[in-house]
Amino acid sequence: MAWISLLIIILGVGLDQIIKQWAIIALPAGKESVIVPNFLALTRLNNHGAAYNILSGQRGIFLVITVIALAILIYLFFKFKNRSHWLTISIAFLLAGTIGNACDRLFRGYVVDMIYLNVFNLPFLNFVCNIADILITIGVILLLIYVFKTDE
Repeated sequence: MAWISLLIIILGVGLDQIIKQWAIIALPAGKESVIVPNFLALTRLNNHGAAYNILSGQRGIFLVITVIALAILIYLFFKFKNRSHWLTISIAFLLAGTIGNACDRLFRGYVVDMIYLNVFNLPFLNFVCNIADILITIGVILLLIYVFKTDE
C-alpha cells in the first residue's frame, strides 16, 4: 500500500506544479475566466500569505511552518504506514498538497492560486485556491473519516 501513497504524492505534486505553471503562462493575473457563472471561474492570484492572503509577506514564517509540518507528516507516515491504508493515504494527500505549496513558496516566493469558487456568495465558500489546497482538503477529510470510524 505504500506504493499507492507514493504515487499519490508524486502525481499530486506533479499535477499541482503543471497546472500552476500553466496558470502563470495562460492566465493574466487578476483576469477572471468564468466556467460556471456564480460558482466556478479561473483567475490567477499570487498569494504571498496564507488562506485569504493573511500574513502576507511573511515568507520566512511560512517556510519554517512548512518544514515543521513536513517533518511531522513524514514521521506520521512512516510511523503508521502499516497500521491503516486510509490513514497513510490521508497523510499522502496532506504531504502532496504541502509539498506543492512549499515548492511555490521556495522557488517563486508566493503560492499560485487559480481556481475561484463562489458558492452562493457565502463568505466561507468564496475563495481562490489551487490543486495543492484541494489535496490538503481531501487529506483532512480522509483523516477525519479515519478518526471518527476507528476505535483506536
